[in-house]
Amino acid sequence: MIKFFRKIRQNLLMENKTGKYFKYAFGEILLVVIGILIALQINNWNEGRKSKKMAIEVYENLLTSLEQDSIEAQRINDLLTKSLETQRKLILSKSDQFANELNQTDLDKILREINQGVMSFFPKTGVYKIVTSNNNMDLLQSNKIKSLLINLYDFQYKRYENVDVIIDHKYAYQIGTLIRKKIGLIVEYNSKTESNVIIHADPSLFSKHYKELVSECQDVYGILSTGNNYLFEIRASINELLQLIREELKK
Repeated sequence: MIKFFRKIRQNLLMENKTGKYFKYAFGEILLVVIGILIALQINNWNEGRKSKKMAIEVYENLLTSLEQDSIEAQRINDLLTKSLETQRKLILSKSDQFANELNQTDLDKILREINQGVMSFFPKTGVYKIVTSNNNMDLLQSNKIKSLLINLYDFQYKRYENVDVIIDHKYAYQIGTLIRKKIGLIVEYNSKTESNVIIHADPSLFSKHYKELVSECQDVYGILSTGNNYLFEIRASINELLQLIREELKK
């Protein structure tokens, strides 16, 4: 094809048709430019299609991860809320007469509810780490989604983790130790963190250490409330992200 065009130009020059030569040459250049632009457009279209496909994969993976986090955060929220309710009831009781009015079943139940305040939320961050390490955040067209993702994973999760470490310490060395060693309640947890009593609480020991238990509840209540509130905020952010991602996937 190139030889064909070159032969036409040579014939025009040999016939001294300079004007036609320049017109032809200009037309040839124009065709080449148009061809290049078409090729670039096709390449851009293909790249855009690949980017869109990759963005969909990123959104779908984030959606699955965040849906699992939403369910887990809800579960832990419920456990912490119940623990706080029971601790509040204990803290606000006006006398230790409350301790003497509990039967064995209620006593075990109260202590188990207090103890479940130690339960922690562990977010699934693998997908987000892969997305950020591969610079795939640029594939996401929604600036709001990117902003919310960064806030959730790099701020809200880390803030919760810092508080959760303090809660774990208080339960490991204070309130949890008191319930196990001084009151005698021993429980086991299954994979769903459902508890089963192995050794029942001793009612006489509960009465003996009741004021100490109330004191420990007072000490942990504030930080546990903070952690639970952070978890509420995390759930709100996750649910907002889930809605926005689902809307993006419908486009």
